[in-house]
Amino acid sequence: MGLRILHRGDRSERRGDDHFRRHGVVLEHGDRRDLERAGWRTTLEYRENHVRSRNGTLLEVHPAWYAEGERQSRGRHGDVEVISAVADTADRAWAALRVQSDLVGLRRRNGDDGRSRAS
Repeated sequence: MGLRILHRGDRSERRGDDHFRRHGVVLEHGDRRDLERAGWRTTLEYRENHVRSRNGTLLEVHPAWYAEGERQSRGRHGDVEVISAVADTADRAWAALRVQSDLVGLRRRNGDDGRSRAS
């Protein structure tokens, strides 16, 4: 008895978010894919913030997802842009990071590079 692998439909029939890669269905969040297509290198880290009583008893655990992105600045040799976001779920962290990347683009279009200036 041999092993048989079944695929959903012909490759030409697949499109959009339903497409297959060599190793299966794409599972990454859409915001992360869009960030990486725009040149951002991204990372996601999970941490738990523990709330304890005075005697050390664990009272609560707050999940925290840290999403970060970095890329070479366009038009400036050697500069690196860095963005970050924290949320209680991975999806919310990616969405918040996407907003940060949009703000970087908006600042650039308005001529503000985001650096503080001496007065």
